[in-house]
Amino acid sequence: MTTVILAEKPSQARAYVAAFQKSQKKSGYYEVSDPVLPNDTLVTHALGHLVELVPPEKYDAKYRNWALANLPIFPANYQFEVIADKQKQFQVVKMLLNRADTIIVAGDNGREGENIAWSIMKQAKIDVEHKTMQRLWINSLEKEAIIAGFRDLKDGWQFYPNYQEAQTRQISDWLVGMNASPLYTLLLRQHGLSGVYSIGRVQTPTLYMVYQRDQLIKNFKPEPYLELNAEILANQQKYEAKLDPYQRFKDEKGLTIFMQAKSVQRGPQTALIKDVQNIVKKTPSPRLFSLSSLQSAVNQRFHASASETLAAVQALYEAKWLTYPRTDSEYLTKQEFDYLAANLDQYQELLPEKMALPQTTPQKRYVNGQKVTEHPAIIMTKVVPSSTQLAKLPVLQRQVY
Repeated sequence: MTTVILAEKPSQARAYVAAFQKSQKKSGYYEVSDPVLPNDTLVTHALGHLVELVPPEKYDAKYRNWALANLPIFPANYQFEVIADKQKQFQVVKMLLNRADTIIVAGDNGREGENIAWSIMKQAKIDVEHKTMQRLWINSLEKEAIIAGFRDLKDGWQFYPNYQEAQTRQISDWLVGMNASPLYTLLLRQHGLSGVYSIGRVQTPTLYMVYQRDQLIKNFKPEPYLELNAEILANQQKYEAKLDPYQRFKDEKGLTIFMQAKSVQRGPQTALIKDVQNIVKKTPSPRLFSLSSLQSAVNQRFHASASETLAAVQALYEAKWLTYPRTDSEYLTKQEFDYLAANLDQYQELLPEKMALPQTTPQKRYVNGQKVTEHPAIIMTKVVPSSTQLAKLPVLQRQVY
């Protein structure tokens, strides 16, 4: 009985192999053994996407040259092909999956991880109905998390709808790009504009939002205004006071009229404080990081782009120091909270000075397993780098960590 573990990329496969007791490298895969695995277990990997939708000219040669008469393009059945420079690894994966009795999908959690694995199986014509399908579902590449994940494998068919959803998005991207790009390019050429114009389901509306924002900045016309403030000296303390309700004045004349109506004059004067209210205000501690909030924070602090931040977090994830990066959650499960609390002293050693940490019990603002659908917030793993290791990281990775 052969079990094949299908990782998404070589680095992921290497992380799995490193967690097992024994391994032997072969061409495009590994033979592995460990108490947590069945006998005759192999680890192989994709190279990201091995399979993609074919271009329009593969359906009909007439699509090779753009023409309005040939639009829209709606294939009756969508065809896929193996990416040319990834054929060799595809053949290795195909051979192993055909041989397997059990297939463990072990790509990244989420839609694209399913899409990569199931697209390969479909293209390779693997008889999945007669194989045991399982899913590895982990949020960290540290050894302990990997072994725990293989002890608690999920039913692979449970995640099949994620593949269908991802492939639907993939096809919709193709349809928009392959129809709208030639359409707009040809229509613009009729109006004297040369070049090729790429239209995308996501890129085009996003680009328009950037354009709108840029126009607002470009056309912004600052207008001067006046405020009426008071500096109050009472009980030997100074306070800055503003009008309530707040009001701005376009010119000196408007301000003067208001001051005359309220019997207020410029300069020092006597006033009566009618009431003093003491209000205790609390600022909540910040949320944990999802990918988008982390990208925003890193951009504000260190001026790194979203793609640069993602690359840094991905590298830290593959180094086993951070959890899975592509998450939209700002919550943890109790399991993650427990190991964070247990490792506080190690994390503290990386700081210039120790901080007071009075709150060591889980709070629902952060720890709520019901709000963690696929991945928790981005947090440190149990594998804590030393100060020396941290110092050797590229600057952005160090800043992100």
